[in-house]
Amino acid sequence: MLLACCIASFIGCDRLDPVSTYIVPTQVPAKLVPGQDRMLAAMLPKGNEIWFFKVTGPEGAIDSIRPEFRSFVEKIEFEDGTPKLNELPAGWRRGGEKPFRYATLDVETPDKQLGISVSSLPLRENSWDEQVQDNVNRWRGQLGLPKSDKKWADAEALSVQAADPNAVWVDIVGKTGAANSMSPPFAKRTPPPGSLGTRSSQSANPSATSVSDERLLAAMVPLGSDIWFFKVKGAKESVALLTKTLRVFVEGIQFEQGAPNLNNLPQSWTRGAGGPFRYATLNVATSAGKLDVSISKLVRQEDKSWAEQVVMNVNRWRGQMGLPPSTEKWAGGQPLDVATADEGSVWVDLSGELGNRSATMPVAVPPRVGQAKNGTEPSKKNNTVTYDRPEGWRDGRLSTMRLAAFKVGPEDNSAEITVITAGGDIRGNVARWLGQIRKDAVVDEVVDQALENATGVTVAGKPGKRFILLGDEDMAPRMAIDATIVPLGPEGAASLFVKMFGPADTVENQAEDIALFLKTLKLNL
Repeated sequence: MLLACCIASFIGCDRLDPVSTYIVPTQVPAKLVPGQDRMLAAMLPKGNEIWFFKVTGPEGAIDSIRPEFRSFVEKIEFEDGTPKLNELPAGWRRGGEKPFRYATLDVETPDKQLGISVSSLPLRENSWDEQVQDNVNRWRGQLGLPKSDKKWADAEALSVQAADPNAVWVDIVGKTGAANSMSPPFAKRTPPPGSLGTRSSQSANPSATSVSDERLLAAMVPLGSDIWFFKVKGAKESVALLTKTLRVFVEGIQFEQGAPNLNNLPQSWTRGAGGPFRYATLNVATSAGKLDVSISKLVRQEDKSWAEQVVMNVNRWRGQMGLPPSTEKWAGGQPLDVATADEGSVWVDLSGELGNRSATMPVAVPPRVGQAKNGTEPSKKNNTVTYDRPEGWRDGRLSTMRLAAFKVGPEDNSAEITVITAGGDIRGNVARWLGQIRKDAVVDEVVDQALENATGVTVAGKPGKRFILLGDEDMAPRMAIDATIVPLGPEGAASLFVKMFGPADTVENQAEDIALFLKTLKLNL
């Protein structure tokens, strides 16, 4: 009986399907492997600034725009210290605004839409190679590449006629999404500190600081074409101890060469290391803990009013504090009196809880009209300048940088006149203007001659220099610039610029009217 059962069992096993062995590949098929990311970037030194042009995306998409992107950067021109983005290559367009960017350029490719970021940072003194090294190695890290100890972190030289020497070109390839903070929370991915979580996850770590336990102080200080930001965020108890000192410090800040002077700091404040998007970091020791005050700068956007730029930044900070956007003027910011800056400085004080916003807002002063005299149109006034407009001058394109703007001369051969305040030394500005109207590189001898030929003028009781600069004769039409610079503080810190740019014959015909305009120009700074 037992033997019969065993035989039956063996017979049953013979009826099972045979065991099959498979060889499974350990590599993912090539077509399923994600491609690599490629980054193109340019660093252009210009006066006291570094201008960055950068784009990152799939290698194939970036490869399709590489020649056009490099050519665009090499031929970029600057106006009033900022890149001219009026004429873009076919298929490129100006994109939406983003924090810490002067502009975004959207570019369509067969693979996907790419976004070229345009931004600027202050140029550190006597450390160009180091600053290049820091930025390129930061970008290498974003693509999962190791740091490079070579000069410029293996970047190469780039020829940009409108920029200062030593422009840099970067072309690197690395891992897709190697440092992409926007990637989804897949398995084994830990949310970054400070990200929003559930109540249970927050309570699991009693030492964690929630948004409602934090306070943010910030100041926006306009100066010429720039906005300076002073900001600190931390535990409410620590920030409360710093509030008065920080506000007094910002109100009394001095500027040299267009940048804040940080030589004299309050007691217990020390200069810390900078950062990729910071001019400086100030370390502050309080009895309740240490804090970092960040100092950074953005270029004012010409196509946005000052109020719009304030609201955009303050509402961004409100979002960081878990607060909803505000529809109040300046998003609830308060006026701040900074004697050395332009009008409109803003103080922001936010806590991570609702119901504590209050602000006293300035009353806008409407333009006033005075009496006409000497055959000119009536005297005009805005918050900064008063002037008499010569007959025939037409309204020009205003912006947040421009205190006044006019079109002059025939419609088909007109010149543009702008009145702005900005930084930069006289020689640097004259050299830049000559570069705008001449095809070849401007040598020192030409700049020296222009400085020697300048005539002295007095505008609003302040001494200045007037420059008549002529372009190449073989250009059609020949261009010219009639520009007056009136220093308003230490050399390079801030100046008033009255500039006429256009065809040489129109500029020459308007010379007397410009002289009359300068005599009537008054400053309310």
